[in-house]
Order: sequence, then C-alpha cells, then structure tokens
Amino acid sequence: KGQAVAVAASGGKDSTVLAHLLARLNLQEGLGLRLALLGVDEGIWGYRDEALEVLRGVGAALPLPLLLVSHRELFGWAVDELGGALGGRSRCTVCGVFRRQALERAAREMGADWIATGHNADDVAETVLMNFLRGDVARLRRAANEASGATGVTPRATKGATNEALGAT
Repeated sequence: KGQAVAVAASGGKDSTVLAHLLARLNLQEGLGLRLALLGVDEGIWGYRDEALEVLRGVGAALPLPLLLVSHRELFGWAVDELGGALGGRSRCTVCGVFRRQALERAAREMGADWIATGHNADDVAETVLMNFLRGDVARLRRAANEASGATGVTPRATKGATNEALGAT
C-alpha cells in the first residue's frame, strides 16, 4: 500500500496491457498503488510520434497521470543527432541503454518506488538469441541467473532497496 509505480509505457500492446491490468487490479483489489505512466521520446524521427499519441490516449482512458521525458531534456541530445559519433555502430546499440537510464532517472524524479515494464516471453527469447549470436557470454550468464533466480532480480527498485528487501539471494 502506498507504493508508487512508474509503468514504463511505449504506447505498444505490451505496456498498454500492463497498464490496464495494474490499474484494474489496483482498483479491484484495493492495492493502494500510486500508478503513473512513464514514456520516453528517444528523438528518432517518425519512430515514436504515433505511439506517444496512443500513450496519451491510454493515460486519459485509464485515467493515469502521464510523464513524458525526452533524451533531449535528460541528456542534451536526440538519438537522430548522434550520427558519426557512433563510429559506424547502429543507433540501436545505444538506444536501449539510454532508454533504461531515462526511465530510471525519470522514475526517481517522480518519486516512484518501482518501474514496471511490459516485457513478454518473446522479448526475452529475442534478447537471448541476439546475445547467443553475438557470442556475448556475460549477458547470457546474467540472463540465465535472472531466469533461475540465482543472482539479481528482474524488478527494479528506484530508491536503493537492498537485495534482501527485493527477495534476491
């Protein structure tokens, strides 16, 4: 009760379903959660515009407060502007890292205790396959540990919670 949860929301089906389920469970079960949607604009032309409009509609329909943050306001640049600074690497190599950082910073600023994400089994399988094909053993090991509960946890606290409080070993 009283916990603040930032629902990382893209406007896509996974995060929209998560937001609907959390809002419904919160109401029906009297969980007392303070829910808010949190969206990130990476600054990729034509990539997020339509989804952010959908997200505004989701926020109005549930109704849940919506905080939209951008890479420009948080980091001083948009992904589209990186160009040559990436040294030939794809924008995708930095986008996910900075999106997570943006979510964590914005969630902290809005006073969230938790960040909820709408990842599904397909997302996890895709990540494992990509890491396997790249030969990224460290990431494969980390994913296996998270799946088995050996170390770390999937839920991410934003206020310096200890492993014990999160149920990690």
